[in-house]
Parts: sequence; structure tokens; C-alpha cells
Amino acid sequence: MLRLVLILNILLIEFAEIKAQCVSGINTFPYNEGFETSNGGWISGGVGNDWTWGSPTKPVINSAGSGSRCWVIGGLTNSSYNDGEASWLQSPCFDFTNIDNPYIEFKVFWEMEQRFDGASLQYSVDNGSSWQSVGASSDAVNCLNNNWFNNSNITYLAPLASVRSGWSGNIQSSSGSCNGGSGSNGWVIAKHTMPYLGNTNAVIFRFIFGAGTICNNYDGFAIDDVMIGEAPPNAAAFTYSCVNNNTVNFTNTSTLCPTGFSWNFGDPASGTNNTATIANPSHTFSAPGTYTVTLTVSGPGNAPSTTTQQITVLNVITTMLTMADCQTNTGGSLIVSVEGTNAPLNILWNTVPAQTTTIASNLAAGSYTVTISGTNVCTVTAPGKVETDFSCIGIFFPSGFTPNNDGKNDGFGPLGSLAALTSYSLSIFNRWGERVYYSVNPFEKWNGKVKGFGTDGNVFVWLAEYTLPGKPKEVKKGSVVLIR
Repeated sequence: MLRLVLILNILLIEFAEIKAQCVSGINTFPYNEGFETSNGGWISGGVGNDWTWGSPTKPVINSAGSGSRCWVIGGLTNSSYNDGEASWLQSPCFDFTNIDNPYIEFKVFWEMEQRFDGASLQYSVDNGSSWQSVGASSDAVNCLNNNWFNNSNITYLAPLASVRSGWSGNIQSSSGSCNGGSGSNGWVIAKHTMPYLGNTNAVIFRFIFGAGTICNNYDGFAIDDVMIGEAPPNAAAFTYSCVNNNTVNFTNTSTLCPTGFSWNFGDPASGTNNTATIANPSHTFSAPGTYTVTLTVSGPGNAPSTTTQQITVLNVITTMLTMADCQTNTGGSLIVSVEGTNAPLNILWNTVPAQTTTIASNLAAGSYTVTISGTNVCTVTAPGKVETDFSCIGIFFPSGFTPNNDGKNDGFGPLGSLAALTSYSLSIFNRWGERVYYSVNPFEKWNGKVKGFGTDGNVFVWLAEYTLPGKPKEVKKGSVVLIR
């Protein structure tokens, strides 16, 4: 009973010291403590407390995280820690009034019986009246949360924590009833965000350590190089690639390691497709134009960040201005029109030599392409075609034909720019003035038959009417000799 009363009195004194400590906290950040010149104002206590500040030379923990000094359990040289220990190492008080996203980072080394003995990190916002764990063993690993608690049920953390998550394990093999495995095997950097402590004016941290009464022949637990301050902020960034003239793939390139994504494509006409919440979305823009695309990234437990980029999508149309001359195959031209921007653009026709203006001129008949590009513009390639102006040949009629099916001059009809003809008709009359043939198809030829029967060689009269592009309607007549 006397021992219990003594322990309670010690704890009451230590609790009073804790209560008195967090009056005016450290408010200059980042806070960096390497424990080289002093113990950093950190204090230890609890049952079986054997926290020591100095230069460790234990069998496993045989150096500080950096420099020569750190805080360590079990003394500086011992390869064991106290039986039934329930101790703590407590930080100075911190004032996070101007810290929106608190963050802690430190070097840690653990070497204790796996699962039964272990250490954890807690915080208090009520001068030590109550304590909560910083994070949990199930927290996602990311660039701001790493090497955190590796065990969710450490038996002898119970006196100091209701949630028994923490660091536990060693690099030894299991021996008898003593559990091995899961040690850090050296100093590692542990880090964690603490957004729930943002703008809190009185925060205390403490490392706690708990041990049973057997299997305590291990080096223990050590911490060094504590950094506390604002979590490194996100830096939103993205790239994009154009799939076609109006569909764009976006790739998130933000740092550090955001977990939330909010895209706005600046295209309200696209309805619900105007926003996205995945890291790498694709969007089809509703019309040609310049759009401001916005990406906001958030998490994990640090400040969000927003970035914007302008993207222009185009509609490109090519039109033939002039046809190619049917005799020289030159003089054709194409013009390109662009919808979506009035900004300067790069124009490149695939002519030889290349042409770089809106009009490509002196072209032969054939197919061409024009490529339109520019700053923050989805590059578009559009086809164009120059046709031959057959009207330059004109229309003429032969003076005779031989319908003997030898493949030569077997029919009578117009020759020349047949594709250019409109409003065409052809009538053929015998010597008595009777019409023996009539057609409105310039590609159709008279085979010399009348009512399905071949005729003898003779002279026939023809009358043709037609129109060529850019010319008035023409009426022509003449005679043709059918030769048998």
C-alpha cells in the first residue's frame, strides 16, 4: 500500500508539472530539435522511467539518429529496460494558433519484445488531463505519413493508452516465450500530419513506453531530430494531350501526394461532364473556343492548391477556292477557316514547298491536308481537295461513228468536259425529220439503233443543249455519219 501511495504521489507531482508547463507555447516554426546541446526541454517521468538523454552505445541502438545525442529508453549502455515500465517523454508546449496543418517528423529506432512491449506518440490539448494517439497503425502510407505505428495491439501500452497502437518489435529471432521480429533495424524517419490540431494554442506531445516483466533484454526505443511545423503544402499541376480537335486527356502531376482532386473544365455547356474527381480525367469540349481548366488538389492533411491552364479547341474547315486547270493541272487553291480563337495560329499545308497562309495556291488536282497549331491549342489536321476544271476543255461532237462493237467509236455523243455539264439534252433526227434518239445523260452514247434495230449507214442530224460552269446556256447542232 505504501508503494502504491508513493507512486500516486509521484504521478500527481508529475501531473502538476505537466499542467504548469503549457502556459505559453513555442510559436516559431518550424521547430527543430536535434538534442545535441541539451535535452531540448523535454522531460521524462512515469512508472519505471529509464528514459535517458545522451550518446547511446548499446548493442543494437549504438548511435544517435544524427550527431551524437538523442533520447533513449533503458539507459545509454544497457541492453534491457525496466520491468513493468509505463514511462513517458514529454515535449515542451506548442502554440499552433498560426499553423493550419500541423505536421511532425522525427527519427525513431525500436528494439523491444514484439507485440507485448512498445512505444507510441500522444498529444494533449488540455494541459495533460487527457491524451490521444497521433494517428493509427491503419493509416494510409503516403509522402506525409510513413514509418508510423506498425502494431495495433501492444499489450503493455494499456496503463498509458486506451488505444494500444504503436511501434513494437526487434531484429532478434523468437526465443522461448520472447517474441522476435518487426524491429526497425536502424534509424528511420517517421512522419505524420495532424490536421485536427490546426490553430490550437496549447498542444503537448509525449512518447510513451510500456513493458511487461519478462523478455525485457532488448535495447528499447529511441527518438531524435524532431521537426514540428506546417505540413508541406500541395503544389497543383497538370499536363494534357489532345486526342482529337475537341477531346483532351488530362494527367495530374501535382506534388506532394494529394488524395483529393477537383477538376473544372470551364465548359458549363457540357453539363455534369464539366467536373471530375479522378486524378487523370478526359473531357470532350462542347464547342470550339478557349476554356480555362482548373485543378484543385487536397490532402493528405496539408494545404490544398489550385492551378489553371487555358486550352483552345478548334473547328477547322477547308474549302476549294479554284479548280485546277484541266490542261496544265495548275492554278487550284484551297482556303482554311478556323473557329475557336482569334489568337495567332500556325498554319502548315502539306504542299511542296510548304505553304503557311490561310490560302494555299497554285495547286494541282489532288488531296491535301492543313495543320493548325498554336500556344495552348489542340493541334488539328484537316483534309482538303482540289478538283480539275473540265470546262476548260469544252464540249465537242464527232462527225461520224462506227457502231460495229469493236470498241472504237461505237457510239455517238458529246466528248470533253462531260462532268461539268448541266441542263443537258441531245436529240438525233433521220433525214425525214423523225427523232430517232433522245437523252439527258451526257455519258450515254447512241449506238446507232432505232427502236432496237440497227440502221444502215446514213447521215443523221443532231441538236444538243447544255450549260458549262460560268458560261451561258449553249445550243449546238450538226450532222453525223453512221458508217457500217
